[in-house]
Amino acid sequence: KGHTIPLVVNLFATRRRYALAIGTTPEEIHRHWSERTEKPIEPKVVKTGPCKDNVILGKDVDLGKFPIPIWNELDGGPYITLPCHITKHPVNGSRNASMYRGQVHDSRTIGLLAAPYRHIVLHRTEALKRGEPLPVAIALGVDPAITVASAAGFPYGVDELTMAGALRDEPIELVRCETIPLEVPASAEIVLEGEIDPKELRGEGLFGEFTGYYGIKHPRPVIKIKAITHRNNPIYAASYEGLPPHDTALLQGLPIETEILRLCPLPGIQKVNVTEGGGGAFNCVISIKKQFEGFGKMIAMAALGTWGARYVKTLIIVDDDVDPFDWTQVEWALATRVQPHRDVEIIRDVVGCILDPSLSLQERRTGHSRTSKMIIDATKYDAAEFEIPCRPKQDMMEKINREWVEYAIPAGNGR
Repeated sequence: KGHTIPLVVNLFATRRRYALAIGTTPEEIHRHWSERTEKPIEPKVVKTGPCKDNVILGKDVDLGKFPIPIWNELDGGPYITLPCHITKHPVNGSRNASMYRGQVHDSRTIGLLAAPYRHIVLHRTEALKRGEPLPVAIALGVDPAITVASAAGFPYGVDELTMAGALRDEPIELVRCETIPLEVPASAEIVLEGEIDPKELRGEGLFGEFTGYYGIKHPRPVIKIKAITHRNNPIYAASYEGLPPHDTALLQGLPIETEILRLCPLPGIQKVNVTEGGGGAFNCVISIKKQFEGFGKMIAMAALGTWGARYVKTLIIVDDDVDPFDWTQVEWALATRVQPHRDVEIIRDVVGCILDPSLSLQERRTGHSRTSKMIIDATKYDAAEFEIPCRPKQDMMEKINREWVEYAIPAGNGR
């Protein structure tokens, strides 16, 4: 209302769309990701690009120009929800591109929520040691490969723009900012140039997050916007946050799945599902070809030890006859293959997610985010002696699925 700039939301809501974003198919996402990111491609700086069609500086800067919504009833204000924050380490110049929510406090000020272990905070901490503000560029409406890479949990020091280039199989073109020493995607719809104020904190929140809860309001850093550049007739891209399912579940979850498959050193993993109901972060189901007793827990510990899985809180291991994407099958395994005293392990005091509403208020306020994690080994114990599953023959199920349309009972008419 009151804006001529269109708003697009929910771009990454399905695995099919996510696959399209990086030029592959849903079945090939994990392989495509793993193979491409083994060979990062450095960005290329060009003289100009569409994001420079319009340049707004100083007192003319006004975030109200864009249709930034108040998403949920109790939100503390309008929120930017699908950004790419670009910063550089103040000493060694290494670049980071990442995604953080941004509350619009006023026409030239945006809030920042980032836990102490997030890379933008590590850059800010180094800048504070030098008594300097940290330059930040926020690119909105970028190549979807950049969005995907920015939301992924790459280790500290990895330049996500090189990974976006790898996923795209060509260099990401960058242009230099107008007011800060950073480069941004040349094809971005909108770019906000600013600095994290070294002193100012403002109350940030409430905000209906991907967890389905509002979280807490707390004093947090702010970014002062110095310039805005944008395309002619830009499109404002965003993501709705709130009760799952939503596209954040896939933006977060699919990279976690891929990183577990890529980095877990043990053989036998068949499929990985970071569930949408868990917000694409907290719950994970892994199917394995079990080799011996205790193997399920070994796989689980290896998976939880990867950087990408640091948010995973409940990890369920199932046999390869259970589809981890079918919750009815997973629940069946939990019901019939688990003895809690034998098959459940609790790991205490490890890093979790600052937005986890089950954490204590102190953990959320300090940002330490220490959590416990649960491993449930829902594989058959003593498999050679385990009772035989009662299943239809595979060829019969395939025949039924293939011919279902010929003899299915039609819906409707109250029947």
